[in-house]
Amino acid sequence: MDIVEKHRSECKECGQCFKVCPRYNDPGLFNRLYGYLEGKSEIDADYLLRCLTCGLCINACPVGLGIKTLISPARKKWVSEHGLTDRQTMLDPGAENNLFKKIAELDETPAYKESSGSVVYFPGCAGTYINKIMAQAAIALLDKAAVDYTVLSGVEYCCGAVSAGAGDPGPIHRNGQRNIEEIRKRGAKTLITACPGCFKAFKDIYPRIFGKLDFQVLHVSQYLELLIKEGKLTPETVLKHKVFYHDPCHLTRAMGVYQEARDVLEQIPGTELANKTPENSACCGYGGGVRVNYPSESLDVASDRYRAAEKMGCDIIITNCGGCMQNLIEAGQNEKIRVFDLAEYLSLACGIKIEREDPKMLKLVNRAYKLCISGYGGSEGL
Repeated sequence: MDIVEKHRSECKECGQCFKVCPRYNDPGLFNRLYGYLEGKSEIDADYLLRCLTCGLCINACPVGLGIKTLISPARKKWVSEHGLTDRQTMLDPGAENNLFKKIAELDETPAYKESSGSVVYFPGCAGTYINKIMAQAAIALLDKAAVDYTVLSGVEYCCGAVSAGAGDPGPIHRNGQRNIEEIRKRGAKTLITACPGCFKAFKDIYPRIFGKLDFQVLHVSQYLELLIKEGKLTPETVLKHKVFYHDPCHLTRAMGVYQEARDVLEQIPGTELANKTPENSACCGYGGGVRVNYPSESLDVASDRYRAAEKMGCDIIITNCGGCMQNLIEAGQNEKIRVFDLAEYLSLACGIKIEREDPKMLKLVNRAYKLCISGYGGSEGL
């Protein structure tokens, strides 16, 4: 049974998916997608580009369908018919307008150890070039815990997951096997990823394409919890804050990882965790290409996360994803609530302080967007 037939026959038409979706509210969207996927009609690109791919609709659907299950194949079909736009190739490591290559031209890229090690830390493109604090904090914690690690960073090792989500699976197929071989070459028994997208690539997508991996794949939140449990990290500095943990969509809903970060936060003296479960968690507005296709709308969605944290009396938002962090920081420039990466916050609790340059980061990434994407910041959408 293909996805259209399955969706049409099993959909209850209850509307739960549209109730939770921050981007769509037209039930007629399904018929448009059915017709397009069956080759019976065309579709306006806007119907495809608005999706955050957050998975809220799938979680809300009583039969696990939702909107995203149709949007993803429709995006691939659109690319096969119309080709890639510069808003999609900007994340392809082989493209001339690659965002991260452009940022590397504009700013200094940190150099990390590249020796062999039983643990490979994979900061991903966002952690390497944009939210550098994520990688710097995680590496400082690995050093403090005396972990035998090495770092696999740089756009040449891009996992390809974000490109695939935009309808371009090419980078995954070009880079996947080479990434796996490089990790094996380093002698790794465990791979730690910073980015939820990278985690999904190595944990889920790569094994389905390239076969079972012979090393363990963990998200950084899982590894940090393990280091605390083993007594290799002991958060002793009191951080007296009420924190709101923002669940990254591709970590929580796509991969089912949400408890470990909360367990880490519960171990930090003085810190009170407000939302102890992912119930009512929502998207930051960054994903699915929405940040570059609809910048102002993307930041409006991120602003809602501040209202949720504010309602619970929090003064800190903690997240675990480069895209979430970037969007939350940009949307919160006039907010009193501060945003931290999980590893960064744990570093502070372990007596490690790393300077952050948010204004520089935002200026740099928005300049790179304008250089890589035609008409960025003008009319939103294609």
